[in-house]
Amino acid sequence: MGDCVLIQGLRATTCIGVHAWEREIRQELVLDLKLSWNNRLPAATDNVKDCLDYTAVSDWVMSYLEGSQAQLIEKVAEQIALGLLHYFDLAEVSLTVKKPGAVPQADWVGVEITRTQADL
Repeated sequence: MGDCVLIQGLRATTCIGVHAWEREIRQELVLDLKLSWNNRLPAATDNVKDCLDYTAVSDWVMSYLEGSQAQLIEKVAEQIALGLLHYFDLAEVSLTVKKPGAVPQADWVGVEITRTQADL
């Protein structure tokens, strides 16, 4: 990946988990995103309309998580990566999905994936 846009520490609550008690509550996930985007045009024009709209990206992720009923963070990561590739016409997406508190002895557990247009 060459140029990219980064979104670090995006926090959202969602229904996530395999245990019955987890299906009845909302838990926090923390996402780090690395989005392939050619930054040459916005650098040259200094015009926000030439940038990847990171607010729109964040809003899309938050909206997805709001309605998600996934049991696994692996499913969440896959669906978010494929959705971002599709809706924002990105060449590549790398993301980490972290679930704080899943293991008492750890700060968080998580998965990290990279997907490209070829994965659509």
